[in-house]
Amino acid sequence: MRESFHRELESLDHEIVRMGALVEQSTQMATTALIECDKELAQKVRDGDDEIDAVFLDIEKRSLTLLAQQAPVAGDLRLIVAILRVVNDLERSGDLAYNIAKLAQLEDFCQPELKAVRSLVAELGHAAAKLMGAAIDAWAAKDDQMAAGIALQDDVLDNLHAKLIERLVDLRGEESLASAIRLAMVGRYLERIGDHAVNLSERVRYFVTGDEEHLG
Repeated sequence: MRESFHRELESLDHEIVRMGALVEQSTQMATTALIECDKELAQKVRDGDDEIDAVFLDIEKRSLTLLAQQAPVAGDLRLIVAILRVVNDLERSGDLAYNIAKLAQLEDFCQPELKAVRSLVAELGHAAAKLMGAAIDAWAAKDDQMAAGIALQDDVLDNLHAKLIERLVDLRGEESLASAIRLAMVGRYLERIGDHAVNLSERVRYFVTGDEEHLG
């Protein structure tokens, strides 16, 4: 009985890594779709969100079943609690990437006056995807030191977001203003993905140390 329980727990652990990879890819693709005005790529991101949602529901259901049927304790309980928190951060990050892809389909951001802004969005999107990838690596390794470094990397993302807002404020013209408002939303979505990556790293630290302050 306990052997099958641990097999299921290991399977869920691996599914978190798979879901994280999907979210990382979705973040990068959504950013590329927006800065390259690629509406077909944006649609791929939106379609791919169904898979992310399906994995989320599967992991959540199986985790709750383990809690109800097996009454886990100690490290096993911490892992399931961490999984339930992480899967929510990943699902929300997937939704944010979906929102970016949706904006990429609704508006063309390839105007010449937005070139510098697009470059910053590209940097921000790459940084957000990279941070999510690093958080997933820390999860896969269950490495407290790797996880602790994620928050420091998030500072890079925050600085890029601040630069983007500064550049958007400098835009002139009615059309540019409308684009600036939407691109500010994109910047906020990418910053939030970074925040979810930091949350994920805190779940790793909770699992490794047992310190509940990392649950947030």
